[in-house]
Amino acid sequence: MEKLRVIQIGTGPTVHAAHAATALRGLSELYTLEAVVEENAARREEICNNPPYAGLPFISWEEALQRKPDAFIVETDEEKLVETAIRSLEAGYHTYMDKPGSQNSEQFHRMCNLAKEKNLVLTLGYMFRGNPAVRYALDLKNQGKLGRIFSVEGQMSVTGDPGYRRFLGKFKGGMMYYLGCHMIDMVVHFCGFPEEVIPMNTCTGIDADSKDYGFCVLRYKNGLSFVKTCAAEVNGAARRSLIISGTEGSFEIQPIELPRGDGWDDTIARETIGVEAGFDHSRPVVFPPHLRYDWLFRNFAKYVRGEAVNPYTYEYEAKLHDLILQACR
Repeated sequence: MEKLRVIQIGTGPTVHAAHAATALRGLSELYTLEAVVEENAARREEICNNPPYAGLPFISWEEALQRKPDAFIVETDEEKLVETAIRSLEAGYHTYMDKPGSQNSEQFHRMCNLAKEKNLVLTLGYMFRGNPAVRYALDLKNQGKLGRIFSVEGQMSVTGDPGYRRFLGKFKGGMMYYLGCHMIDMVVHFCGFPEEVIPMNTCTGIDADSKDYGFCVLRYKNGLSFVKTCAAEVNGAARRSLIISGTEGSFEIQPIELPRGDGWDDTIARETIGVEAGFDHSRPVVFPPHLRYDWLFRNFAKYVRGEAVNPYTYEYEAKLHDLILQACR
């Protein structure tokens, strides 16, 4: 099996560019990361010798097109993600793009429609889609073991510094857009799209005027779900969690990622199947360590090769993006 030849466009410091490059180079049986395009000369100079990029040639967009890769990996700054993905798609290339994209809904829809018209793979970098505990919980849902799901609680916070909180000011909705998007995606996985979105984003006022505390309620016919994401929560990363509640069971993931310090993550989860008396009859569920982006890039390779069909349709990604924008009002 020939490796897929890919070129990464962008090395954005606030997207997962370095992680993407590391993941691609780690999957050496599937990919050859041939080169990197970084138009910012100062940025190029700053990161060219960092481990994720060391030894890779830095080339221009024109040179990238001349190399005719199998796909482009788009990891620019957030505001340029969608326009860069559109350039890739217009040139006829399968495209992986970091999430969530720019905040221009019309532009985002154009990107999705273009990929569909050209029958090109478009994959977004929502890494929790491949989290082993999330995949397991989805199996429970699909098997009916949780009954009717009426609530999902998603939290994804950090202990940010002043610079981080100021950075969030570039986004309408601040933290809800930047990290809350992951948890909104998770809620939709288990509950579908809501009837109503009630955003309650605010500013902690600690050292910036951005919406650094995001909270939204997603209302359904028979239930409520919520997403919380804060950039000023002490030890917030350790409490990143997903709690799925159904009429016949529940599933709790906390933390959704527990870094081991070697690039691998553990996941801690408990399941409760069946309604029984007593304080707690949950049981722990153990998962092997995983690499955060492994599932995403392994599946992207399958989609590009035609070995599998991307379950996240163009329509799903466009509708999800619209929902995220509603939560950022």
